[in-house]
Amino acid sequence: MRNLLTFIIRNSHWLVAIILIVISFYLVFSHNSYQRSVYLTSANNVVGWFYETSNKATTFVHLSKNNKLLLERNAQLEAELFALKAYLSDVQIDTLTTKAFLSDSVPVSQFSFIPAEVTNVSFSGPNNFITVNKGSSHGVKPDMGVVSQNGVVGVVLTVSPKFSVIIPIINPKFRLSGKLKNSTNTGSIFWNGKDINIAQIGELPKHEVFHPGDTVMTSFSRIFPKDVVIGYVTEQIPSKDDNFNTLNMRIATDFYSVRDILIIDDEYYDEQNQLENSIP
Repeated sequence: MRNLLTFIIRNSHWLVAIILIVISFYLVFSHNSYQRSVYLTSANNVVGWFYETSNKATTFVHLSKNNKLLLERNAQLEAELFALKAYLSDVQIDTLTTKAFLSDSVPVSQFSFIPAEVTNVSFSGPNNFITVNKGSSHGVKPDMGVVSQNGVVGVVLTVSPKFSVIIPIINPKFRLSGKLKNSTNTGSIFWNGKDINIAQIGELPKHEVFHPGDTVMTSFSRIFPKDVVIGYVTEQIPSKDDNFNTLNMRIATDFYSVRDILIIDDEYYDEQNQLENSIP
């Protein structure tokens, strides 16, 4: 207590000066409309900046959680979209079915989606791969297809309890059946190892009509739904077989920026695989 009194007495002139300054500011801003207006405007700006900064900080803290929720919602919407596509396709094909026997609701899709985030990429050579933060404990298995919001990414190669390694399109080991949109002719998707943004579709019949910009989509596949975008035709290139065309296509997925992916879980995959492997 004695030290506090000594401090106040020693610095009394500073304390008096501060008190007088506070009183002066109070008198100026309370009795002069212009000064009061300037004060209120400045105070509002400071408070507004504080709240804006606080809101940005709060948003950043919750960014990871919000992103996870968006991925889960996106996975749910993708499943509903493929269910709707399958339903519409069945209705269009079965034109002779009496309307009285048509379902009044969209059936559950055979495909569900496991959202995951990219944790590592390796694009230093031809044998490229991607690592994501979902594994066997989340239901991921080898040979599951992988897509981004733009199109096909690749196929799950191997899994651990918490992680999975994916072979992307830009890997010479990757193979997939594809076709041009609105075409019934199928070809083979592969990568020649030259450009990370460009893959190839080969084994297309010579009579296949195509134009730059045509969409390349999945066709018959055990791991991908039909009509998932793979890329867009850019040009024709020399083919090893004169009976077929080979086209370059710009891959729909940007592998330099992909961060969030969906792993496709086909409910019927094991049943189909077991049946096909049982054939002598």
